[in-house]
Amino acid sequence: MHWHGDTYDLPSGTDLLASTPQIEQQAFRRGRNVLALQFHPEAETGAAFERWLVGHACELSAAGVNVSNLRADAERLGPSLKHAATAMIGEWLEQIDG
Repeated sequence: MHWHGDTYDLPSGTDLLASTPQIEQQAFRRGRNVLALQFHPEAETGAAFERWLVGHACELSAAGVNVSNLRADAERLGPSLKHAATAMIGEWLEQIDG
């Protein structure tokens, strides 16, 4: 999940791992030990998600994000996102140890 317009130049010596049409650099790594994320794989649903929406109301409005759509997407995609986020972080941690 990502809605702000902040971006950066990809640091030298890094590999781009994820991008979107809005922001090219969403994730990168440097070697096996550095993982950088510009998005939130840990996004929650329910009350925790509502607190996030309230806390970021200005950013959401400035980005033109439809909060109703965001809520619906979070409800629909939340369980699979949680599984994917856990797997992503787990796989990254395993390869560091390996």
